[in-house]
Amino acid sequence: MTHGGGQGPGAGGQGNATATQATDALPWPLASGPRPRVSLIAALDRHNAIGRDNDLPWRLPDDLKRFKALTLGKPVLMGRKTAQSLGRALPGRLNLVLTRGGQVPFEDMVAVDSLDAALRQASGQGAEELCVIGGGQVYALALPLADVLYLTHVDTEVQGAEAFFPRFDPAQWRVTARQPHAADDRHALAFEFVDYVRQA
Repeated sequence: MTHGGGQGPGAGGQGNATATQATDALPWPLASGPRPRVSLIAALDRHNAIGRDNDLPWRLPDDLKRFKALTLGKPVLMGRKTAQSLGRALPGRLNLVLTRGGQVPFEDMVAVDSLDAALRQASGQGAEELCVIGGGQVYALALPLADVLYLTHVDTEVQGAEAFFPRFDPAQWRVTARQPHAADDRHALAFEFVDYVRQA
């Protein structure tokens, strides 16, 4: 589970929408054009927890605002449970759902069966960046290819968390921006936006 695009994630949807599925299995170097940059966008607690009961464990309006700014107009890749939790396709974005079954929970979502297929879909749209937005298994799959991490470190410990952001080696990443945010009348928890770029 991860962010919603400018709105909180909703309950899981009913039924399965028919989807276009990308199944090209050729390795990326054989594809035409450069590989889009891969960014992972997540909010996590002190122990990397990102979700509980297929929902966000917090409501942070400024984090959702940042998520929208980072993803609008770009392809976003998510797992099936994350897609269900959103309640609809995120507007203004190519919604890619990583699923083996070829089914997606809502219209305007596109099924892909691999990270490579998602990259091909993004490249085919002329996108320079593929934004990975959850959940935990999709983050873990994409982390080895990630170029940038846009993380929101939330100052809390989620009890009963079921989804986690993968551990990563800080030595492999350079912090390029930090923006702390104190708790206030709109945010019950303090948090910090931190941007990481993979070391060359």
